[in-house]
Amino acid sequence: MTTSPIFAEVDEGELPKLEAIISALKCEQTGHIMEAILLYEESIFKLSQMAEAEPSRRQLCGKYLKTYEARAKQLRDQVKGHLHSSRMLDHIGIEQGARGRSYQRLLGPYLDDGVREAHLNEPHLTEPPHFRNLLNFLEVLVKNCRYLKYIRLTTRPDAVAPKNQLQILQQMKNDLAGGNIQMNFQMDDSLHDRKIVLSSGVVIKIGRGLHYFEPAEGSYNLGLCDFDFRKCLATEVDVWKCRPFAKRLKDSQEDEFQAAKEDRPQAHAYSSD
Repeated sequence: MTTSPIFAEVDEGELPKLEAIISALKCEQTGHIMEAILLYEESIFKLSQMAEAEPSRRQLCGKYLKTYEARAKQLRDQVKGHLHSSRMLDHIGIEQGARGRSYQRLLGPYLDDGVREAHLNEPHLTEPPHFRNLLNFLEVLVKNCRYLKYIRLTTRPDAVAPKNQLQILQQMKNDLAGGNIQMNFQMDDSLHDRKIVLSSGVVIKIGRGLHYFEPAEGSYNLGLCDFDFRKCLATEVDVWKCRPFAKRLKDSQEDEFQAAKEDRPQAHAYSSD
């Protein structure tokens, strides 16, 4: 694997010790472009704060700020170029009360070995049913995407019980980490759009986000585990396709990833080789 040119610009002896910077560089080097952009943006924000708090390091931080701002813009333009050339792949209407629309049935056809990153925008994650929906979606995602490496979740902060929300998301993050999958989550008070962006170039927009199921009628009804039995709320699903944001792994790289993921959570045992 060739080294990204930006690595040559970094003097590790001078580089401020920000984990997001190192992670961004590694993501870009391994082709995880979407995650790299967000990590660069986090680094830019933290460097700006550091420059304000430590005047003695302002010049040094400014040097790296210019580098990372330029690189983040270049990667954003690359992604925007891909999205600009996207085409409608499918439109699915879900009727009120319909069944057989689990995440596996609805999204499974778009989840495959070409997905190495998945970004989910889901504004509403505050109630127990919300978290159960998210967990089921993550199970389907991990089960279908053998080489998944990064998951990025953006949601609104829970105004009533923020600590509980963070604890639940952190638990999911820790569980995924045990299977060599890194999940990062961030809060955005203004988030409204619901969408799933896959590094394979697939963008899925569901009108109701992950929460298109009717509330469960009881604790022991069909649909508790298999979401195909659940009744749905009426919504629309649009699937768009553009060029992949990252190249597919070569055979040698696939073998390396597979070897590294032998200890992935139980869902991985269901993936077919």
